[in-house]
Amino acid sequence: MLSISYGEHREDIVAIDARSSSFAACVATLANPLLGVRAHMPNASPRSRRTQLLLAGVYAAGVGVSREIIALPAPAILRLYDVDTGLPLEPASNEPVVVLALDQATVSSCEQFQLAGVQYELTVTQFIDAPDQAVVSTQISLKHLGTGTARHRLRLDYGVDGSASNEYLGACDWLTARHYHFGQSVVDQASFSLIVDTAEQRLRYDVRVEQADSTASSVVSWRQGQEGCVASVTLDFAAVSQHRLVTHWRVGVDSAQTHPDTFAGDFDVARIQGCHLSQWNSLWREHEVTIQAPHTCTDLGMKYAVFQLLQHGLGAAHGVNGTISPARGLTSTYHSGATFFDTELHKCMFWIWNAPDVARALIDYRYTFIEKALQFARSTGFCGARFPEASNDQGGENGPHYVLSYPEQDIRREWSVDEVLHISADVSYAVNKYWAVTGDDAFMASRGFEILIESARFAASVFKWSESKQAYVVNSVMGPDEYHYHVNNSFFTNYLLRWSIRRVLSLLDRPGFPGVSGAQRRLWQAIADNVYLPWITVDGVAIPEEFEGYAALPDTRLRVVKQRGPQFADEVERDSAEKLQNFDSQLVKQADIVLLMSMFPDDFSAAVKRAAFNYYEPRTVHESSLSYGPHAVVAAHLGETHTSADFIARASRYNLDFTPVDDYSNGLHLSAYAGAWQGLVEGLSGLDIESGQLAFRPKLPAHWQAYHFTLQFRGQRLRISVLGDDELEIRHGDRQLSTQRGEDGRIGLKEGHP
Repeated sequence: MLSISYGEHREDIVAIDARSSSFAACVATLANPLLGVRAHMPNASPRSRRTQLLLAGVYAAGVGVSREIIALPAPAILRLYDVDTGLPLEPASNEPVVVLALDQATVSSCEQFQLAGVQYELTVTQFIDAPDQAVVSTQISLKHLGTGTARHRLRLDYGVDGSASNEYLGACDWLTARHYHFGQSVVDQASFSLIVDTAEQRLRYDVRVEQADSTASSVVSWRQGQEGCVASVTLDFAAVSQHRLVTHWRVGVDSAQTHPDTFAGDFDVARIQGCHLSQWNSLWREHEVTIQAPHTCTDLGMKYAVFQLLQHGLGAAHGVNGTISPARGLTSTYHSGATFFDTELHKCMFWIWNAPDVARALIDYRYTFIEKALQFARSTGFCGARFPEASNDQGGENGPHYVLSYPEQDIRREWSVDEVLHISADVSYAVNKYWAVTGDDAFMASRGFEILIESARFAASVFKWSESKQAYVVNSVMGPDEYHYHVNNSFFTNYLLRWSIRRVLSLLDRPGFPGVSGAQRRLWQAIADNVYLPWITVDGVAIPEEFEGYAALPDTRLRVVKQRGPQFADEVERDSAEKLQNFDSQLVKQADIVLLMSMFPDDFSAAVKRAAFNYYEPRTVHESSLSYGPHAVVAAHLGETHTSADFIARASRYNLDFTPVDDYSNGLHLSAYAGAWQGLVEGLSGLDIESGQLAFRPKLPAHWQAYHFTLQFRGQRLRISVLGDDELEIRHGDRQLSTQRGEDGRIGLKEGHP
């Protein structure tokens, strides 16, 4: 059984067998900004061994895409067997147990084996040493159960083999590629160094395997070659009932020409573990989110979401070139390690309020490759900076343009690469939000303003004048709803592009802002004043039409009864979605208009938001995990707190409640987790920034007692507690800050900044 825990609270997630082992290993991923590693998993299937270790920035030319993050081998327990017969130990009838302790950032497993009627218990505890190091510690214990002695000699193989490989698009097990090969290795009595070469980089693994108990008898021998390097540890149970080993490994780009000794100095696992736990205690103290509700699964789900975000973002120093945030982080090769618009609209929003330096690093990545964006715009017939829909580690458009299907032998066209035109506006939205919250004028002057103006230049070049409509239009696009492509005048796309232009126009007279010619300024103003936006009337209220002609499509079966996962009405819908077909009905894949209203809540009246929410939500499948967060935000703004709480739970627990779990390859949905946080903080607490000051409209779901979260605002760490509707406390350290209610009903600080 895989469980997650935080303090005394624990929840079982899934029974572990060969079919579920990939899912369980993914959920229990340990990571930091440098690496993501899957912990030891009992009953692991061959497919679950394909994804073991991902390193930030280690990519190669991809299969079906321009580039893909490389699935690398990780040092691990490879085999446990009897020395004399060579037979493997057989799993006992007891169900294996794996626990991811969120508060400790540690994975522990326990499984039992038998050999000739004798029972043995294997326990493994694993953690990453520190948030800023690609170093992993593992404690291994093999114990004889029962009375008397077991005169077996057992052998445990620990090391690196070649079972890790990339699947096609990170999801298809019928086509794989291995992007690495093993080079030179150097071994001594307790350690080895191994070179692993990729097409672009030379990696070095340093691995130590040591006996933790000097009274036990064990012998280490080594096997090395073209398929890896393995330490074979012989464990004699004739005189002792338990053997304990510790392993310590690190991996990184090999920059040295020679092979110096691996880890210098003594390896004190107790000291390393103590430092690790102390660091995570501090991280949780600064970033903990707590939901006081009758069922602990609500709180554990949110803590799991925040844990995965924290471990992927905090710790490593961020260079001027920024950091790419793969869609699935460092948990899976799904989406090939590319980044998408959810980075700006969800992950960035989380980091802006929790650790602004991480948000800045994500934006810096975009700026680093702004020349690529300028080239991409020109190559596709536009001006300015067009950031790709799927952007790889080199800032290039990553595809895929076509998707192969086997055994059907179909070739499916993926239109999002060509038709998604809102990415640059999404990047501008993140830049603008970062500026509003942090007040970082220096960043804006050095790169933020350039992103804004080049994105606006792109937006202006996208619009074309329509004589028939006497307005500027955008034809043949795809909005966030990927069930409909080749559409004209996506409301979301047109609105975001117009916003991008308007934002720059509002800044042109600001000292230090790049200038544009008078003719260009007049043209941009004319475009912004005359953008075509389609509207429809629903129950007497005019609401945004998802795209021109959407309302004329046949209606779809309404999703009235809610369930976990995608809300497909039948297998025909599911099959059409899998085949990337253009839907000819009003069925919506994910938040589109609702996403827009979550981003610009003050631009739409409560009546419009309510009518739009009530119209689009029952027609939404929520096939994308990105759908839940925006629905949580808008539901909260409408006072539908129970609905908002449900969407928050569905977002934060997207992977924990995922079905089916068989041979799972999709990775962890980090942006869904950020969306859950947005639902809680931007939605239920009503957090906003108003004239440089914090503002809240707190609401509390009836079935919750309270909720708490922290913010970093203008260099200060604040703890927010929502105790009821319009009842909120703000603390800075041990001091409770005074609040006041404005004329618009929002609650802010009396003193302004703390």
